[in-house]
Amino acid sequence: MFKFLSAVKKEYLLLLRDKAGIIILFIMPMVLIVIMSLMQEVGWSAIAKDPKVEILLVNNDKDSLGINMEKGLRNSGYFTVRDSVDKMPVTIKSARAAVKRGDYLIAIVVPEGITKSMRSNVRVAVAKTLAGFGMFNPNLLKSLAQKGADTVTIFFDPTIKNVFKNAVVSSIKEFNYRSETGMIFRAFNNEMAKQFPAYKPENIEFRESLQFKEVFPNYVEQEAIPTTVQHNVPAWAIFAMFFIIIPLTGSMIKEREEGSLSRLLSMPVAYINLLLAKVTVYFFVCLVQSFLMIFSGIFILPYFNIPSLVIGDHVTALFIMTVMTALAALGYGLLVGTISTTHQQAAAFGAVSIIILAAIGGIWVPVYLMPTVMRQVALISPLNWAITGFYNIFLRQGGLITILVPATKLLAFFLVSILITYIYRKIKSPLNI
Repeated sequence: MFKFLSAVKKEYLLLLRDKAGIIILFIMPMVLIVIMSLMQEVGWSAIAKDPKVEILLVNNDKDSLGINMEKGLRNSGYFTVRDSVDKMPVTIKSARAAVKRGDYLIAIVVPEGITKSMRSNVRVAVAKTLAGFGMFNPNLLKSLAQKGADTVTIFFDPTIKNVFKNAVVSSIKEFNYRSETGMIFRAFNNEMAKQFPAYKPENIEFRESLQFKEVFPNYVEQEAIPTTVQHNVPAWAIFAMFFIIIPLTGSMIKEREEGSLSRLLSMPVAYINLLLAKVTVYFFVCLVQSFLMIFSGIFILPYFNIPSLVIGDHVTALFIMTVMTALAALGYGLLVGTISTTHQQAAAFGAVSIIILAAIGGIWVPVYLMPTVMRQVALISPLNWAITGFYNIFLRQGGLITILVPATKLLAFFLVSILITYIYRKIKSPLNI
């Protein structure tokens, strides 16, 4: 034990002497979180939240259909309805020109008299229906003429996605169907009252008889999309822990190149103790990195008008995920440092491999924004396993059960890395000669 503690002290003193390295390990990741969160906040909000698009509305119909359509658009939560352009009431011409210039993505034109035409057509349809029951009123049909369908014109910017365009058209059709169905109800009641004077219809408004219930797998009725804080804090904490490979491999190769490893091995101390000493010191470095990252998410980011990170009640699960991520990072660092023969090899391969694993693992761009093929590729990255576990804690408020799979994968990755390192050292000398 004394030999192990002496090796730990040696690693600690070496790390403490490298002031620039300490700044890189602790300060730079905190700065990175702040910068990335500030850069992504606006764009991230557009992705994570329901889009709210500005539309122009030319409501030339001041009757019930035009009023209901405008009310429905304003209350939908997806649109900001504008009825003026350059402080002037919007017209068909100005609306078309504004969409053509790209100032607005959508402009809707409700024609004048559309409600009146719909009422007329509904009354004719009701009269013809009642005629089939022998309650035909010839005077009614003579005074009413069946009109063709009126047209609601929608101007779309050519860059708008088809999915959103179809959603807009469907919403407008739904407002129309509701208004038309209500008119049919009232027309039937009024006509029945004319045919049967004793019939006293109640003022019944049409209500939909079918409702839809949305159920989400996590039993929370909102889509689970992380905020900038929920993504950036764990993402860059994971990246920082795995980037420990640079100082860790540098320390291992420096000992070999300077000959200090030869002197250490000449003493009665096992090589495994020297490796475990490095793991111990850098393990605590990873823990401190994670603490500083979480501290930044809770206390520093709010100063930049970014929401604070909410840890929740699952501190134990958070600690376990941090430990498993640190072990996986250290296992990979030991493997690269053991196999590499020069500092340039370790630095180049270690840095590039971590960047690639981070890119495909969802550290820079969340996995749910990736194409289907890349989502499958992401599953091989240990950084993806780590961020999945942190998502389960921060985003889904999950406990120990929800992190069982990613934590187990990270532990297995650490054990496999150590096993390969051990086998390699059994085959080849620790000095790589």
